[in-house]
Amino acid sequence: MENKRKVATLIPYYAKDNEVFVFLQKRDSGAPLFPNHFGFFGGHLEEGENPDQTIVREIKEELDIDITGHIFNGEYDCGDWINYSYIMKVDDDFENKVTVLEGEYGKFFSQEDITKTPNLIEKDQIIVKGLYQYIENKT
Repeated sequence: MENKRKVATLIPYYAKDNEVFVFLQKRDSGAPLFPNHFGFFGGHLEEGENPDQTIVREIKEELDIDITGHIFNGEYDCGDWINYSYIMKVDDDFENKVTVLEGEYGKFFSQEDITKTPNLIEKDQIIVKGLYQYIENKT
C-alpha cells in the first residue's frame, strides 16, 4: 500500500423525486489517466497533505469553489491507487455555480445513467455505490 498513488475525490450530488444525481467530470483526450472518460473531480495527495486538505485544494483548482460540508465517504483500494472519497450535497443548479477548469466539462448523472455510460471509469462506479448506500442509510 505504501507505493500506491493516493488520491482524494469529491462526488457532488443532489436528490430529487427519489432519484440521486452525481456530478462527474468529462476528462479530456490529453488526460494522462483515463482520457475521454467520466470520473470524479479531485487529485493526488501532495507531500505533507492529508486527504481533507487535498480535496479542498483540488476542488478549488478544478471547479473554482471553496467547499464546505463535504463528508468522508470511505477509503477505496482501486488497485494501483487508494481513493479517499468525499461526498457533498449540492443544489440541482450546481453546474451553474462552478467553473470547470480541468477536463472538458461536468455533468449530472442519474443512477441509471451510471450503469449505461460505457466510458465511466470502472472503479468510480464502485465508489458511487458507496454514495447510494450512504443515502439509503440516511433515509
